[in-house]
Amino acid sequence: MSSSVSQGTSPKDLVRENIRNLRPYQPGKPIEEVEREIGITGAIKLASNENPLGPSPLALEAAAKMVAQSHLYPDGAAYYLRRDLAELHGIAPEQLVFGSGCNEVIQMLIGAFCVPGKHEVLSHKYAFISYRLQTLAHGCKFVEAEVTKELGCDVDALLAKVTENTRLIFVANPNNPTGAHLDKSQLEKLLAGVPPHAIVVIDEAYHEYARVADADYPKSHDYASDRPLLVTLRTFSKIYGLAGMRVGYGICSIEVADFLNRLRRPFNVNLTGQEAARASIRDVTHVQRSAELARDGIAKYRDAAAELGIVAYPSLGNFLLIDVKRPADEVYEALLRMGVIVRPMAVWGLTTHLRISIGTDEQNERCLNALRTVLK
Repeated sequence: MSSSVSQGTSPKDLVRENIRNLRPYQPGKPIEEVEREIGITGAIKLASNENPLGPSPLALEAAAKMVAQSHLYPDGAAYYLRRDLAELHGIAPEQLVFGSGCNEVIQMLIGAFCVPGKHEVLSHKYAFISYRLQTLAHGCKFVEAEVTKELGCDVDALLAKVTENTRLIFVANPNNPTGAHLDKSQLEKLLAGVPPHAIVVIDEAYHEYARVADADYPKSHDYASDRPLLVTLRTFSKIYGLAGMRVGYGICSIEVADFLNRLRRPFNVNLTGQEAARASIRDVTHVQRSAELARDGIAKYRDAAAELGIVAYPSLGNFLLIDVKRPADEVYEALLRMGVIVRPMAVWGLTTHLRISIGTDEQNERCLNALRTVLK
C-alpha cells in the first residue's frame, strides 16, 4: 500500500513550528491522581480556584432534570440562558457570546481578530496563562508589560507597550494568579488610553467575589456604550461552582458578537450546563455565602502569613498568592505528601510562590497547619 508520506516522517516534522514549541497548560492535579501516586487517602485540593461549597442546590436540581434529555442536542443559541443573562446585565441578548468556559471565548477572540505573523496580543507579566498560550497557538506575538511592586497591572507600563500592531489587550480583573485588581480610576485610565484599533478584553472571572469584597470594584461592561471595542468575560466556573459543566460567556457589541459567533462551535454549551447556569443566577443566597467564605478564608491566610513571616498578597478572588521565601516546589511537594494540593507558580516565573484556593473552614485549617509544619 503506497503512501505520499514516507514511513520515516515524524509528526514533529509536519506540525506547525509554533505548536511544536508550545508548552501545554498544566492544570492542578486531581485528588485521585495524588492519592494514587502517593498512596494516601483523604487529600484536599486547593489548587484550581473551585468553589468548595459546590453548585447551588437549585443548579443541581435543574441539571438532574435535564439528564433524561441527554440524547437531544442542546439549544445552540442558548436562547433561555441568553435571555436570563441579558435581563441580569441590562443588555441586548445579541450582545452575548457563549463558550465552553471563558477559554473558548478567548480562543475565538484571537482567531477572529488576529492575523498570524502580523498582530500582537498584549497583557502583563503574571497574567492568566491562557492569554499567552492561545496567542502562541494562533501564531501571533504575545507581549508582556511590567507590573507594579504588588504584581498588579501597571496601566502606564501596559499602555506604553501598545503599537500599531496591537489588536487585543487582555486584563483580568481581579487577576489570576496574583489576586491584584484595577480600581475604577485605573480601569478608566486604561480605557481612555487605548487607541481605537485595539480591542480591550476585561476578564472578570472572579467578578462576583470582588463585588462583595469591594463595593468600588468596577463593572467593565458599564463602559461599553463609550467603547464599542470592549469585551467583558464572565464564567459560571468560579462562584457558581459549575467548573465541570464549562459555561462561560462574553459581553460585547452586537457586531463583535456576530463575528465571534461565526467561529463558535455548534452546540458548544451543553444541555445540563445551560439549565444549571440559569438556576444558579437565581440563587443569590448561595453566591453571597460563597463570597463571604472566600473573604473570611483570605483573612485567615493573611493572618497566618504574618505569623510565619511570609508574604500573602491582597486578593479579591477566592484564592491568594503566597511568597514562601524559599523554593516553592519543595514546599508544594511537602504539602502534597501531607495530602494538601496547592499550586506552585514556577510556570509563571514566580519560583518562591504558591497559589492557594480558599476551601471550607476545615480545609483551610488543615492547609494552614500543614504550612506551619513545613515552613517551621
